[in-house]
Amino acid sequence: MLKNFENGYQVSGSSEIASKEKNDCVVRAIANACDVNYDQAHKYVADTFDRKKGKGTFQMQSTLDNVKEMTFDEVGQLDLFNEGITRKLKLFGHGPKQGGDMVNPRYNHKPVAYTVKAFAQDFNKGNYIVGVRGHALAICDGVVMDNSNYQYDGYRRPVECAYQVQ
Repeated sequence: MLKNFENGYQVSGSSEIASKEKNDCVVRAIANACDVNYDQAHKYVADTFDRKKGKGTFQMQSTLDNVKEMTFDEVGQLDLFNEGITRKLKLFGHGPKQGGDMVNPRYNHKPVAYTVKAFAQDFNKGNYIVGVRGHALAICDGVVMDNSNYQYDGYRRPVECAYQVQ
């Protein structure tokens, strides 16, 4: 069981949009890592990734590889001078299977990707959007923010990509 874990659904709160969504792990990962509310992250993902309601977010890795800055609209604000909330995004790395150099140094017999648990332990300062096979999650100051069922069996998943939110 992963001890440094927090339920990633808490960011959904009382959002009307979140109550009608599924397959929204990228939305929740971005909301948690960027410290914005669910509705702001939902709009950003819909606009940037062309995500359709109830469908997963495709091409997360290739899209985020090219994003340097994320701007979230202030929900409910109609002010023309409202610039929103901006977060800088930096590609932290890709796992060895994706041709990257983000290799866990604990293994020297062959290139081995970080697991979610090892990544959270080694990079315990700052916020990260992390991609694993078919899923996204956030790691904030070493705390894994993900679906509650992954507290027990999700910490061994290999990290395919990671992005640092600044």
